[in-house]
Amino acid sequence: MILGSTATLGHAEEKVENKDFSDPVFIQGADLNNEQLKETKEKLNVDNDEDTIKVDVNDVSKYVPNSGNLNNIYSSGTIEKKNFGSGVDVTIDTPDTIQKVTKEQYTNSAITAGMKNVNIHIASVEAVTGEGALAGISKAYEEKGHSLNQQDVQNANKEMQDISNISDENQGKDGYSDEALNGSIADIKEQLADIQKKQDDQLTEKQVEDIVNKVLDDRGMNNVLSDGQKQTITNNMYNVTQSNSFKEDPKEFGKQASKLLSKIKKDHGDLLDKAQDKVNDKGFWEKIVETIKNFIQAIIDFFKNLFG
Repeated sequence: MILGSTATLGHAEEKVENKDFSDPVFIQGADLNNEQLKETKEKLNVDNDEDTIKVDVNDVSKYVPNSGNLNNIYSSGTIEKKNFGSGVDVTIDTPDTIQKVTKEQYTNSAITAGMKNVNIHIASVEAVTGEGALAGISKAYEEKGHSLNQQDVQNANKEMQDISNISDENQGKDGYSDEALNGSIADIKEQLADIQKKQDDQLTEKQVEDIVNKVLDDRGMNNVLSDGQKQTITNNMYNVTQSNSFKEDPKEFGKQASKLLSKIKKDHGDLLDKAQDKVNDKGFWEKIVETIKNFIQAIIDFFKNLFG
């Protein structure tokens, strides 16, 4: 299990003057040629005079060392600070080329990394998994004066990879959707933060496991996911509770998760309802079966007593 760390990725005290960056910052994949760069800027609606931060393979190795062998960096994006309490919003402007990671997975991982109240846009002119984009987002966030904990970012990347894999493994199952899973993850984070702000001691693994199982059950995921997948989610959520961003301000962390859950409900309420309906349907039929069993048993008992 990965635990938290006190190391940070940058020297935020040297860049505090940029802390309230209100204009978008362009995060440029270092391996784009001129034609690709022009196309990428068009996809992201980026002006030539916007602040630019380049991201190369060394940055990926620094921020998310477990992202695999990335020889070329094409993923690009923008990040922009929003008003306090607005939450984290992610838009994938080229969904056809970001082939693995969804915007909900990005948003959940950004929250785990410790980001607050930002607009993020992601695009790539080449087909990519999208897993390396967190490095560029983290670098830009730090260079604009917001320190991030190194272990938190690595945990966020691990979470993104794990949730993406779980989602791939369950595609096509009745009642399952990536939105429903990520809504559950956001709900778990919010409930864990709510518990943490009410107690002095850190949450135990048992507390985390109980909340994970409760939320997955309530949201219709418990009967879809395997035991191994549920354990993976529990491990990731325990890592969240050990993170600097969670421990330092669980109230604010919970707000960021709550904003994500509200947005998923607003945009994909039908998918969340579909997962929930599976639970309600299962409960309805279980009650009918139980009623029939009880009725039959009552008849058997009656005749046993009558002729016994």
